[in-house]
Amino acid sequence: MASPSFLFLFLFLIASSFSCGVYAFAGIAENDIPQAALQLKNRRLMNEHKREEWIRRSLQYYSKVTREERRRSIGQLSNNVIDSEEYIALANKHYFALYKIKQGNRKHAECIYRRIIEDLMEENEEDDCDHAKLAVTTLLLALLLQQKNDHKGARKVFLNFFRMLFLTGLGEETECACSAKVLQAYALFEMKQGNSKKSRQLAERAVKLDPSLAPVLKWKQFRDVVSNKGMGRNLK
Repeated sequence: MASPSFLFLFLFLIASSFSCGVYAFAGIAENDIPQAALQLKNRRLMNEHKREEWIRRSLQYYSKVTREERRRSIGQLSNNVIDSEEYIALANKHYFALYKIKQGNRKHAECIYRRIIEDLMEENEEDDCDHAKLAVTTLLLALLLQQKNDHKGARKVFLNFFRMLFLTGLGEETECACSAKVLQAYALFEMKQGNSKKSRQLAERAVKLDPSLAPVLKWKQFRDVVSNKGMGRNLK
């Protein structure tokens, strides 16, 4: 009968052979393990850097489209909102949509915008929706549809936002810089479609939401609407 020490030595040799076989099979020598671990660590650090850079650019882009500086100056934005996980998630989604547009995949970007709007509208059913969040995505989607020459679709997007904002009474007395930008874009859209009177009315509502947009009413297109209206009264 084999002694215990012999069995221990036998099992040790088997285990050592199996271990060496694994390293040989993987093509990695034992003395290369620290180097492989270092390479893995470097890849992780590189991926983490890319992720942080993506988030930084996402927040920078979203800050621009949400008119963050303007809203903060008039007390419509707090730092608590900017630091929230929801804000960062929305920034990432919008920046990804921009990335898809730059890749030429407008259809994917459109799907992203529409899904964000659907989620925000569901949120609105549960509680008061943040007009700024909905306004930003609405504006980007409407502009994208115009680029695709889908004027009917763009008008529908604008109308849905307009009805939510005013027909429900949510935007009558509250200033909102982002919502004002949507109405301004809606006004310019209708002007291009030849609906000058409707365009002027939308521009006036935009100015009520953000008085800093008042110079828009001095644009020639809108001045001509007022002049033609005055001429009509004189002819009567």
